[in-house]
Amino acid sequence: MPAPFLPQPDWPLRMPQRLAGRLLWPLHERLRGRETAAHLKALQRGEQAGVAALGPLHQSRIEALLAHCAEHVPWYREALAGRAPELGNFPILERDTVRENGRALVADNATGPLLPSSTGGSTGRPLVFWTDRVKEARHNAQKLRFRGWFGIRPGDRQVDFWGSPIELGKTSRLRVIKDRYFLNQVVLSAHDLTPERLRAYAGFLGRFRPRLVYGYPTVIVRVAQTLREHPELARGWRPQAVVCTSEMLYPQVRGTIGEILQCPVANEYGSRDAGLIAHECPHGRLHIASEHVHVEVDEPDAEGIGDLLVTNLDGYAMPFVRYRVGDRGRLGGEAGTCPCGSPLPTLDRLEGRRNDFLVGAEGRRVHGSAANYVMRELPQVAQYRLVQRADLSLDIEVIANGAWGEAQTRTVTEGMHRILHANVPVRLELVESIAPSPSGKYRWVESEALEA
Repeated sequence: MPAPFLPQPDWPLRMPQRLAGRLLWPLHERLRGRETAAHLKALQRGEQAGVAALGPLHQSRIEALLAHCAEHVPWYREALAGRAPELGNFPILERDTVRENGRALVADNATGPLLPSSTGGSTGRPLVFWTDRVKEARHNAQKLRFRGWFGIRPGDRQVDFWGSPIELGKTSRLRVIKDRYFLNQVVLSAHDLTPERLRAYAGFLGRFRPRLVYGYPTVIVRVAQTLREHPELARGWRPQAVVCTSEMLYPQVRGTIGEILQCPVANEYGSRDAGLIAHECPHGRLHIASEHVHVEVDEPDAEGIGDLLVTNLDGYAMPFVRYRVGDRGRLGGEAGTCPCGSPLPTLDRLEGRRNDFLVGAEGRRVHGSAANYVMRELPQVAQYRLVQRADLSLDIEVIANGAWGEAQTRTVTEGMHRILHANVPVRLELVESIAPSPSGKYRWVESEALEA
């Protein structure tokens, strides 16, 4: 893997945004064989047409994809066993099924190059699948449509804080130069965030002056805190927006980023395998990209919350139908009622992955955010990681930015007992740093008890 990018103080600052957006970005997409600009315009026209037009479009796209699966995808042909290609007749697709039957999920009429992709998932077990240029282009168009809600346009300066080896493995010198000098896009590694590197990143933001900051919230908040400690590095810069992805965006992290950078902070929800699922609007509601995906809730509980099943409507080369993404949530009410004016439906609630939940007394499931409220009571907590073991005991690593003694440990222990309704063992350790997962993401809360 090439060395991660580190900003250099003598780099020229930036390409003029208008030139990058109106000439270089469209040219780049055409050379890549992607009709991203045309898809973006179609999405924008669809927004203007409203709910009445979006519903029939969504339904027709579902029907077309399911008919394609029944006719051209070997695994689905066998799974349907002659039944009609209706959504309810399709089995729920699990990750292990994709791992075991990958090639049988590829359409026998797939045209154009199949593009390999992969994701490590929450367990670190790689999932390999294939995509195509059309799916890529429509995915990118969705991102741009949502960012347009915050005044971000193609060609605007952008910095991504990213840790996936998939991206970092592609950062050849040629690609870095192309993205940085022609497209105004810079990817900064989320790994090895030493104080020196954080200061270098903060200084680069002040010089490059991106309109969009994108990436892992746990990384962005640390860069923002560095800017608060060294305000001279910002040189008066403030972004137009921050978009967080790939991790749960907890309220205190959102609040800290917004307070320091003085801009809107939005949540993007999606994955490599399922696609871009939903994005927050300026009013804070999570809108489903219904031209791109269909979302169901499997076996909802009394509150309407259950496992999310996602059908990617653009994935004709390797369709994922009723795919269990591993997150839980609840669908919102009637589409078109958000104050932002978007006709897109909403996710009323998003609760994260299954092992983001803790197990309490009598098998009671407690969302990880409850532990977060305990930890945020202590101003000394700069960062933490909580792992619940199979015996329900808790191991907590804490980076403290202030004095820590028995009183603080007791507050944490009593708080955890309170939310779990169980006096489980709590082992707390003060550490200098907390390592991210191999992908560069930081997991605040993780439970092995739900997997036992």
